[in-house]
Amino acid sequence: LFRSRKRTVSSEAPQNMSEGYRNRSGNAVLLKDDVGRAKPTYYNLPPEGHAYGRSEPADMEGAREVTMHWAAHVPRPKNGPDCQDFRKLNRQAAKSGVRNARDLVQFRRTTDIKLVPPGPAGCLPKVIPSDVIPSFSYGSKSRPSTPIAHVVGNQYATEHEEALDVQYRMLEESRKMQQKTIIKLTKASSARIADARTTRRLTLDPPEPKEPFKLTKFKKVQSKMEFPAAIRKSRSTPTLQRMSFEEDITLPADMSAAAIDCGSEY
Repeated sequence: LFRSRKRTVSSEAPQNMSEGYRNRSGNAVLLKDDVGRAKPTYYNLPPEGHAYGRSEPADMEGAREVTMHWAAHVPRPKNGPDCQDFRKLNRQAAKSGVRNARDLVQFRRTTDIKLVPPGPAGCLPKVIPSDVIPSFSYGSKSRPSTPIAHVVGNQYATEHEEALDVQYRMLEESRKMQQKTIIKLTKASSARIADARTTRRLTLDPPEPKEPFKLTKFKKVQSKMEFPAAIRKSRSTPTLQRMSFEEDITLPADMSAAAIDCGSEY
């Protein structure tokens, strides 16, 4: 029933595959690569400059259009005076006995109830400046920008130098117009002149002598000490006056000149 399978062994030595056979075989495993290079492929590929993938058409709205153009919101148009008030229509239809949608359509055709715009709720809105003047801006005004061109161009220094030149020119002209020389006094010289003027004024018009200070209870008290006419009030009376007084007046035997100088009563 079964035939015996005999393996035929060739006496010849096995031969290696040639490079041409490897390239024609279409087997990616059999392809041999060079050192430092990728394996060659047996597929029929496009040339090297070919780009793979599907080319998409360019978008008409790119990043520049999206970021540089702003689409403002367009509000929904408000209900005009010709719009019907469906709430009132439905209520009126319910009161009239309308029970289905077909009768409701006929009722709306024959009945017309306009929508009344609602009035403002609460107090009227206040008028703000931007409602009257559209270009009105709010907030505190910021300081003006620094004029960098004037700073770099040294304009402020030039203006200051011109102002100083004008000031010095006016000062020189005023000095030329003055005929007399003005001497600037120091503090010491000014003080000496003021003292001299005060002394001269007191000499020409002396002030009234001031009453010496005395307690009120002693103002009406009379003096109890009597001096001779030749003796003055001062105790340091010169000796010459005392000598002339001794020549004119004969003193008592028991009274000395020292007693007379002291002003004591004998």
